[in-house]
Amino acid sequence: MVISADGTQEENFPLYKGDIVRPHRNQTGWRRATGEERSAWYQKLYADCRAGNDVPCDDGGESKLAPNDTYFVLLPHMTLTVLRGRVSAPCGYRRIKGCVQVFCPDNGETLFIERRALISRW
Repeated sequence: MVISADGTQEENFPLYKGDIVRPHRNQTGWRRATGEERSAWYQKLYADCRAGNDVPCDDGGESKLAPNDTYFVLLPHMTLTVLRGRVSAPCGYRRIKGCVQVFCPDNGETLFIERRALISRW
């Protein structure tokens, strides 16, 4: 179920490649972290270890793994272009159904966002 711009609820909200949409309210979009981002995370972890700073650890005392995803806040005034209307998006170590792959011209990123968080009318 999707909420349209006038506040009514819509069923079966079809999205196609090239459609222009926007988030209904502040939403989180994500993409897979690049190898450079993961390397930078590990380099910061190693630098903190060498400096003697506290590092994030799990219950077993092992350092945490680098994040698989990078997250972005999408505001309601942002316009997004749909690249793929139906996607089972990777998120962490699982997949989320009911997502859309969009291009955000504000930051130049290709992101995944849940389909129910989008509206197509202004």
